[in-house]
Amino acid sequence: MNELLLLSMITAVSLHLFPRYDGVVVELVGQQVLNPAVQASGSTVRIDFGEQVNLVETTLLPIWIDRLTADSSGFTVEFDLLIASADWALSGDSLSMIVFARAEEEILLPPVAWQSPPAPPDTTLWSDSLVYAALERGDGSPWLVDFDCIVIDPGHGGRDPGAVGASGSQEKDRTLEISLMVRDLLRIRMPELRVVLTRTVDEYVSLGTRTLMANRNRADLFVSIHCNAAENRSAHGFETYFLSRARTDDARAVEMLENNVLELDEVSAVPDDPLSFLLADMAQSIFQNQSSHLAGAIQSRFGHAFPVRRDRGVKRAGFYVLRGAYMPAVLVEVGFISNPEEEQGLLSLDFRFRAAQAIVESIIEYAERES
Repeated sequence: MNELLLLSMITAVSLHLFPRYDGVVVELVGQQVLNPAVQASGSTVRIDFGEQVNLVETTLLPIWIDRLTADSSGFTVEFDLLIASADWALSGDSLSMIVFARAEEEILLPPVAWQSPPAPPDTTLWSDSLVYAALERGDGSPWLVDFDCIVIDPGHGGRDPGAVGASGSQEKDRTLEISLMVRDLLRIRMPELRVVLTRTVDEYVSLGTRTLMANRNRADLFVSIHCNAAENRSAHGFETYFLSRARTDDARAVEMLENNVLELDEVSAVPDDPLSFLLADMAQSIFQNQSSHLAGAIQSRFGHAFPVRRDRGVKRAGFYVLRGAYMPAVLVEVGFISNPEEEQGLLSLDFRFRAAQAIVESIIEYAERES
């Protein structure tokens, strides 16, 4: 038998579980480069490697997992309903993979007499009072020290299709495709950066939940990706917004279009309690310059990627999806899906790839400027 073939047959992937107070981390370590195929359906996640997976120290499953099985080509995990989301990432050398299943709410267990007290979880950065104190000083959110996490928000989804083009293509599909490409490119260009998507499939996520995800993940940036639309089918080009009062009729029209989804929401874009409302208002002012800089960088990169398309500039608008974010935040309109020519561009993989590249280069430029 060919020696290389024999080697591939005997290599395996080891699986370790690391329960946490806010979920569970599944670590997979291979003896060679991993090339996983991930399928998620409801609370079940299936990951195929084409290799035997060895379970390590899994006789007792944490409360976050209902069932865990491995076979000759991968493993399947069924998460408890306590788990709200599961994200995964490959290491830079592709020899290990992490799946982080995050709980909807943390579980803090008291210490018991016959054991040493567990290390208390780091909850300081989640304290609204500490965030308030930092914003009041004009310092920004406490976690904005190291640029280590970004939240990418594919606009619309599920029962909210967004704008619909002349040929029937839907905004929600194009925004997800571009966002997934942004995530993958960032993992290559900035492997140390944690990239979180507000959705990775065609599902509805309320505007309030999207911002809440960014805050809970201690994100350094929140980037919402959309496609524009207008009654005038000839309207074209790209533009990027940051949160402020709209100053033009065009900006107000786009603001109204994107905020219309509020009628579908069950979660408020900005919490109703006075402290959260005040925090959102303060954050809007403190991060305005940084958001404006990122918006400008995106417009510049789009101009280089699409030199024949119209640069509609950096604009301001009161998008609800940006309100309540305790970090710099922008909303990118990559093109007009209502324009038949630009709709065809959005349907093109080359167009979407260039758009994703432009956004990624802008994020890298921003990160280098802030470091």
